[in-house]
Amino acid sequence: MIKKEFVIEYTEADIEEMRAQGIDEDAIPSVGKHVFKRVTPDRLASRKDSKVRINIYIDLDVLSHFRRRAEAPNAAPYQTQINAELRSVMKRDLSLEEIEVDQTARRLLEDDEFLESLSRKLKEKDLKAA
Repeated sequence: MIKKEFVIEYTEADIEEMRAQGIDEDAIPSVGKHVFKRVTPDRLASRKDSKVRINIYIDLDVLSHFRRRAEAPNAAPYQTQINAELRSVMKRDLSLEEIEVDQTARRLLEDDEFLESLSRKLKEKDLKAA
């Protein structure tokens, strides 16, 4: 049976070791006990800042590139950099989807046949609701 809750205690030494490893300051927990609960990814879907552990295959040259970048002074860890690049692709895709929706809405608002049909449907709904 999988434990649904577990506790991890971080000491000052643990925190300093994380800093020495180059872990992003925002990802470093505070000193003390922290209670963690296991949840499924679908329950986290609304949380932008949630991290989910997965196993994926990445081309070796891609991984090597990000690891080399992470070796630079003051550079973010390679996983943080990969996540940032994926997020920029996601934002670009979402922006393109939004543009497509806007174009579709404009096209429909200029289509007299669509507007007449919509008007009829709305009148039908008003009659049913009354």
